[in-house]
Amino acid sequence: MPKPPGAGFAVTPGMRSFAKDSAGCRRRAPNASAGCGPSSKSKDTLWGHSVPCRGRGGGPIAWAVMLPTSKITDSESAPPAEKPALPAESSQPSLPSRVVCDLAECSPFSPGYKGPHVPVLAAFGGERFHECRTSGSFDLDRARVENSTALFRSVCRLDTDDRLQKWDDLTFRFGPRSFLYADETRVLGYAETAQDAEQLVSKFCGNYSKPPAPRAGCFYLIRTGREISRELVLLGTETILDEHVFSLHYGKGSWDWHEDFITRLRGSRHGLSIFEGTPGTGKTSYLRHLMGVLKETHRFYFIPTATMGVLSNPDFIGFWAEQRLRHADMQFVVILEDSDAALMTRGADNREQVSAILNLSDGMLADFLRLQIICTINCQASDIDQALLRPGRLLCHRVFHRLEYAQASLLAESLGRQLPNAQDYSLAEVFAGYEPKTLRRPRIGFTA
Repeated sequence: MPKPPGAGFAVTPGMRSFAKDSAGCRRRAPNASAGCGPSSKSKDTLWGHSVPCRGRGGGPIAWAVMLPTSKITDSESAPPAEKPALPAESSQPSLPSRVVCDLAECSPFSPGYKGPHVPVLAAFGGERFHECRTSGSFDLDRARVENSTALFRSVCRLDTDDRLQKWDDLTFRFGPRSFLYADETRVLGYAETAQDAEQLVSKFCGNYSKPPAPRAGCFYLIRTGREISRELVLLGTETILDEHVFSLHYGKGSWDWHEDFITRLRGSRHGLSIFEGTPGTGKTSYLRHLMGVLKETHRFYFIPTATMGVLSNPDFIGFWAEQRLRHADMQFVVILEDSDAALMTRGADNREQVSAILNLSDGMLADFLRLQIICTINCQASDIDQALLRPGRLLCHRVFHRLEYAQASLLAESLGRQLPNAQDYSLAEVFAGYEPKTLRRPRIGFTA
């Protein structure tokens, strides 16, 4: 078909106009109307017949697509299309689309971080509900047996080797809209009112909470690399000693000294303590005990011998400032184990470390950081820098002696052992079993 030069195409009634760009994509042509080319007065259209023409200014090709219509005069307009009949409404209303999407994403057995699981969402639909949650340790086996009629969903993990059953992810349905979910560490209640949800959780916790396990102490191991970091190390409950066992370990009068030291630690904002004694005399064991006793009020940080250079690291101050901001209500205790070399009379090798300890324990920085520093040494106090022993700076200086034979025998007897020779013993020798000819090096220190 010849194209009128420089002209468009007049779209007659019954035609729909589309444009095809250079990429071949079809789109609706912009406002094709009469007057942009020779008009056609024909009102008959043919199915599938299309006429291309070039728009003004070399624009995209315009395709006039003719769709089947009836004859329409210029004065007539197309009748409006009839609206399709709507389907009859269901007698049971459907869930809102939001709830349907939530159901597609949630778990069938346990609530996730986005919200409750399938049974709860399906029961409440788009209507309001309330959640109450708590954490702890719970006796799920007893809860499952005593509430078997209300158990709605559950998961059983079976150990095929030992034939042990472990129930988890329990969902109880106590009413049409009353649910309680429980696993080993949390309980969540769902109800129509906040008060009902809270009552569900409170009643379950009152009946099935396990007594809290004894909590031991812990400390944070200081690491160096690109930056100064810390790693949590948990201690066993056996590290906490009662008065009788403590006295067996450290001799008569040791418990009184221990209580006095605890009082001074709690009442001092900063200071330096030195624990002196040969290897195996119980310095580290006492520190483990101390961590358990003060776990609620003090945070302990341990700096190994190989990392002692961190004391003179410029980033060390920033590390403590950040810790202080995060734990403003706690007191900090820094432990330097086997710090003989760092505390010796200042020389070329340790001048910066001694100065750092002095500033952290009793300098201007001490008022800001509020650090208690405890150093353990295997040498004698007379061998270390005497500035560290100055009255007012030194909070405590304790010598851990070897146990006399009578005291060591009492400790060995409590362990069901007998000592071979009438002589002094270290704690490590009593616990390891003293064999004069084949004595192995005892395990001592935090890193042993």
